[in-house]
Amino acid sequence: MFLESMWVQGFRALAEQRLEFTAPVTVIQGGNGTGKTTLLDAVYFLASGKSFLGLANAELIRDMNPYFVVAGQYRALDAVTGGVVNHAVQAMFTSEGRKELRIDGTVYRGFIHLVGGLRVASFNFNSVFLVKGLPSARRQFINLLVASSDRVYLETLSAYTEVMAHKNAVLRQSSFTTPDMSLLDLFDEQIVRLSTAIYAKRRAALAVIDRAMRQLVSSGLFGVFKDLVIAYEPRAISVDSIRALRDRELARHACLAGCHLDDFSLLRSGKQFRESASLGEAKVAALLLTLAGAEFTRAATGEYPILLLDDLEGDIDMANLDRVLHLVTQFDQVFITSFDAARLGSGLNAQSVNL
Repeated sequence: MFLESMWVQGFRALAEQRLEFTAPVTVIQGGNGTGKTTLLDAVYFLASGKSFLGLANAELIRDMNPYFVVAGQYRALDAVTGGVVNHAVQAMFTSEGRKELRIDGTVYRGFIHLVGGLRVASFNFNSVFLVKGLPSARRQFINLLVASSDRVYLETLSAYTEVMAHKNAVLRQSSFTTPDMSLLDLFDEQIVRLSTAIYAKRRAALAVIDRAMRQLVSSGLFGVFKDLVIAYEPRAISVDSIRALRDRELARHACLAGCHLDDFSLLRSGKQFRESASLGEAKVAALLLTLAGAEFTRAATGEYPILLLDDLEGDIDMANLDRVLHLVTQFDQVFITSFDAARLGSGLNAQSVNL
């Protein structure tokens, strides 16, 4: 997978940039506030329809601009023929909240259609929340990872989100009127069915990621984490178990069971890693998880995702930085932000972009 060109307008720090990429590694240089992280965020947006910084679409619009546009042309393996296919994508969001997405000339209204096209693996300063943060950060990680290579998972997840929205609407209305219990029963049945399917997909993906982590550790790059493993044991769910929560759900006006409350853990020597890990350890472990996720994508699709590495110099010591940079040469395309490209060494066959 390779992003050949990109156009960004009115997207956070970037007024307008038109770029072409020709080398396996692109080093994005510049001082604070020049837009290095923003450019990586724009690539991530083309893959997910979201910001990796957790910003809402309206927050991505540059000050004084009425909209943002992020567009790109990329090539990827065709899942059916195995050949290389070229794609063009353009996403626009206006200050009035209007979305417009064009993929290979077809117009869509929702950015969810970006998922499964361009694929990325991203590491940035927010990645520490994969280890130290709330379950929502880990759910977002696994959801995008699996959905990017599995259309059925994406459709199941979308159906689940819709059912949840309908159920929560009924629960909120219970403050003003007697809720339709038969309708809530129907929603509960759908939640069980969809959650069970989602749990199975997540379990299979996390097993692959766990094996990839172990292989990376055995290579010597992350030797300090030789006893780090992924644990995933979703809470058993049934119609009866959800209905047992009915009174609490009505009181809180929210669904209290289902895969939207799911989580996975990193364990070290059998204990929760997030509780004992230093900030530095959490950052390196997040990088390990990111690279293992990229191995999952390669196994599922036949090609590596585009790797986005933001400010490695600030998060990784020089010894590990050298090892990581050696490892990334197996990717077809890597974007790295840097204050000083010379620190990254000369063996990367890199193209420089100065902002």
